[in-house]
Amino acid sequence: MNETLFCDGMPMEYVSDTARLNTLCLEWGAEQFLAVDTEFERTSTFYARIGLLQIADSRCCYLVDPLCIDDWSGFKQLLSTPSCTLVMHSCSEDLSLLQTFLGCLPISLFDTQLAAAFLGIGFSISYQGLIEQLLGVVVAKDETRSDWIKRPLSDKQIHYAAADVRYLLQVREILSKQIESKDMANWLRAECKQQLVSADRLEQKSQWESYYTDVSNAWRLDIHGLQALQQLCVWREQKARQRNKPRSWIVKDNDLLSLCAAASGPLKSGNFTLGVVSNAEGVDGRFLSRNAPELYQLLKDSSNRSAVDPTLLNKPLSASLRNKLKLSRLVANAKAEELGMSPELLARKKFLVELLRSFERDGELQWSGDFVGWRRDLLEPELTAIITKGD
Repeated sequence: MNETLFCDGMPMEYVSDTARLNTLCLEWGAEQFLAVDTEFERTSTFYARIGLLQIADSRCCYLVDPLCIDDWSGFKQLLSTPSCTLVMHSCSEDLSLLQTFLGCLPISLFDTQLAAAFLGIGFSISYQGLIEQLLGVVVAKDETRSDWIKRPLSDKQIHYAAADVRYLLQVREILSKQIESKDMANWLRAECKQQLVSADRLEQKSQWESYYTDVSNAWRLDIHGLQALQQLCVWREQKARQRNKPRSWIVKDNDLLSLCAAASGPLKSGNFTLGVVSNAEGVDGRFLSRNAPELYQLLKDSSNRSAVDPTLLNKPLSASLRNKLKLSRLVANAKAEELGMSPELLARKKFLVELLRSFERDGELQWSGDFVGWRRDLLEPELTAIITKGD
């Protein structure tokens, strides 16, 4: 691609040479803000396959072809430059891709979707929606499901990809001024930092050990079944990565639940056998035929079990807690309206349920996880009065 192309008046450069990328990375290191986006494919794999890396500074949009780059050290050095903030929109998947593809994450981040939520523009507004609302520019969506691995890329794909970073720096400037005027800059920085922390945890086994709590209806299992579920969730994470296949392609949640329900009694009584696994009712037969011996060895070994906590499961709330949840949501929504931010950002239902369960479990509120920091500062007095009040 030798001819100069433009995206709404801004020149575009297609970067398919490592030396050119390294030169640009040195230049970008002096920038205060860089717009970044990725295009990838993940229909049949666990790990996303990067198809394109888009970067924009104040002068140009750059489309970096990862299929042609054999040394990413310059870009990794750029990510570790604290003075250069990456501007991204709804960046969780992009961060996950950077973490697994490059093994590193940016030091400094500004997520325009999070900023929009702080300003009440919408909790999960799309990039196209935000650009149209703030700039009056309509950005095409028709290449969202394109094949980004196939080469050559079409002109439509190239312009679509460039447009995804073309306006990010303008939008950041608009949002940042409004965030500053509302004294929310520290809150936004904290949320962006949490995005980075969450992305960094994805490949940590210690994180996988809590995935059993996200399985629907896990609360129906007894402690022995729950311990088995915890083991199997970790096993599935390992297999998904080893085989590079989606979790559901390894085994579905419902199959895990059925297997754990069948195993719980024998595990408790000491009568756990290979036949218990091989003949577990309601479990995909093909999955069992391939994996039963390995799963039997895994589940019978008590040494690899970690502690499980039934109080963390998504069990239906009691009538009392449901009422307190309703009152808590009313308080949080009123506070969000007062501040002009999206209520889901301040106190999603999941956050509130975790807070209620901490009181049910411990007799006191545990302000942890998402309720550390600015959310606690805003909500603690009123939520404490609601949740700790006797029935």
